Amino acid sequence: MSGFKPVGVEVLFATYAAATVSSVSASPVTITAGWPAIIIPAGYFSNTGDWASTLRFRMGGFLTATATIPTFSWGLAIATTSTFATTSILATATAATAPTSATSFTWKFEAEIGLRTLGASGANSTLVTHGEINTNAFAANAQLAPGGSGNTFTTYDKTLQYWLFPYLTLGAATAGNTVTAQYGKLYGEN
Repeated sequence: MSGFKPVGVEVLFATYAAATVSSVSASPVTITAGWPAIIIPAGYFSNTGDWASTLRFRMGGFLTATATIPTFSWGLAIATTSTFATTSILATATAATAPTSATSFTWKFEAEIGLRTLGASGANSTLVTHGEINTNAFAANAQLAPGGSGNTFTTYDKTLQYWLFPYLTLGAATAGNTVTAQYGKLYGEN
């Protein structure tokens, strides 16, 4: 017997509705306003080792960069309530990037989230996240925490439901810089 395990993939979230246009500021702003909640079900992360619980998050949309162009810094946060906050961050881009000036770019955000260690109970499991933001607005893709720095979340409570929040922060608050999410999907591979 080979020990082969077929991958069971399920879609936990999917929308193709345009989110509310995000006029991003110098403070973190969720880029999914107007969308249904992106939820990680309670008890989802339950397996480690050669069959670890994982999530794959994908989203994309349009970006406008006009007038004074600040740096763009992407991130992915989770919360135990439906209120956006950046107190629990899964990963952030390793460097903020200033886009080229233009009125319409496309972008794609992808992240892999996996269970590294499973705690016995309470908020003591560890998630690790890697990903990238790809857009023709930047000279190079923005990497989400490559090399293992800043991409571990060590206080995950497997018994709670979590909300997932992709977000963006500008280096300075400037008008004319917007992001509009056009689609999003969360896949479970448990």
